[in-house]
Amino acid sequence: MGKLDKLQPAAVWRVFELLSGVPRGSGNEKGVMDALKAWADERGLAWKQDEVGNLLITIPATKGLEKAAPVLIQGHVDMVCEKNAATKHDFLTDPIRLQVKGDWVTADGTTLGADNGIGVAMGLALADDPAPHGPVEVLLTVDEERGLTGAAGVKPGFFTARRMINLDSEEDDAIFVGCAGGRDTEFVLKNRTTRAPKDSAGRKVTITGLKGGHSGLDIGTGRGNAIRILTRALWAAAQVMDVRLVAINGGSMRNAIPREAEARVVIDKAKGRQFKKIVDGHLQRIAREELAGVDDGFTWQVAAVQAPRCFGLANSRTALDLMMAIPNGVLAMSRDIPGLVETSSNLGVVKTEGARIRLVCCSRSSVMSVLAALVDQHAALGRLAGADVDQPEGYPGWKPNLKSPLLQVVKKEYKKAFGTDAELLAIHAGLECGLLTEKYPDLDIVSFGPNIKGAHSPDEKVQISSVQKIWKLFTATLKDLAKS
Repeated sequence: MGKLDKLQPAAVWRVFELLSGVPRGSGNEKGVMDALKAWADERGLAWKQDEVGNLLITIPATKGLEKAAPVLIQGHVDMVCEKNAATKHDFLTDPIRLQVKGDWVTADGTTLGADNGIGVAMGLALADDPAPHGPVEVLLTVDEERGLTGAAGVKPGFFTARRMINLDSEEDDAIFVGCAGGRDTEFVLKNRTTRAPKDSAGRKVTITGLKGGHSGLDIGTGRGNAIRILTRALWAAAQVMDVRLVAINGGSMRNAIPREAEARVVIDKAKGRQFKKIVDGHLQRIAREELAGVDDGFTWQVAAVQAPRCFGLANSRTALDLMMAIPNGVLAMSRDIPGLVETSSNLGVVKTEGARIRLVCCSRSSVMSVLAALVDQHAALGRLAGADVDQPEGYPGWKPNLKSPLLQVVKKEYKKAFGTDAELLAIHAGLECGLLTEKYPDLDIVSFGPNIKGAHSPDEKVQISSVQKIWKLFTATLKDLAKS
């Protein structure tokens, strides 16, 4: 008996449970792709795989609808791997421990992988469900969460459909028609370690309890960024005393708002109380004035530690200055779509590797010229700090087409099914649609999906009733499209 056996639609939850049983963090998708190829073979479904690992599974039309134009269903198999500090889980070997809590499916202390496993499950469930549809191609991409490299590797001619439903959206009352583009920036500061000065003391500052979340979808909520909060406290102390870094670490994914961060520093032994007073006071103000009602679980600790070696004072100041100067959070709101974040940046990872400090930022914008200027600003800051800067190509946005024939069908079926109009939205996140339209300029695309909360964090959950709602819309849309 599986954890999800009693849930409906049964075919969807069976596939989702299959996915949850195989580790599938970004870059580690071979096992799940092998499982899906075996799943397709059991059903006699044709499949092919491209050079970068993307998988295309073809599901024949139901009887009588064979002459309909094919529809492409698209989703990504990889997931963000985040867990609570106290959770024992190896994302390279362990299955996701599923839990049903009321109307929600969640995981035990880890990300769930509903982003985008539930969309993948919906597309593949058509093979086992009697819902009528024309020919269907299911495109399953890899490595979406690390930069959409799977979609970037799809070559012209890999699929034949010219109508595509992307199932990687997370609000069931909206149809998504556009998305932001994105680029990453990696900074590497090269330092030297030295013996800690005489009469010095080590201190560890730890930030925990923040909600975290998706660096695009949740960036406008005002949730705390653990790296930025920690940096602000250390920087404040460094203005009145010598603070030498030993190590600073936080976050694990550039596209997740970091929930936890920790730094070890060296200070003058005589200034231990002053250091704690400054850090505590600074963090208390953040908790009371900035995060109250938003991130009420925010906690911190200042403790004594052994620290015989550290970075030099000048290098430590440079690192803190750079982390303070890097733009973070919402930078601009859309002038065209009320409530939509236009431009943002997320300082997602800081990691000390020997004598090096590595920082990774994820920047997004629906205006490509603004995004270009933002990453140029990152490069300029990095050069001023003496850091090595690497900025991969990134991915384009997806421009809305409100005259899309496919959109008209989905709008009609939504109103017919639920008695109200769906909201048309663009999303401040990187869907793969923009990359695919570069290769297939005539591809007509819409995106929708069920309610998912807390994506990219251990609080991630997907709503069971919402999956049922979107399945109804999905199958009704396919039935309608099979007539044309």
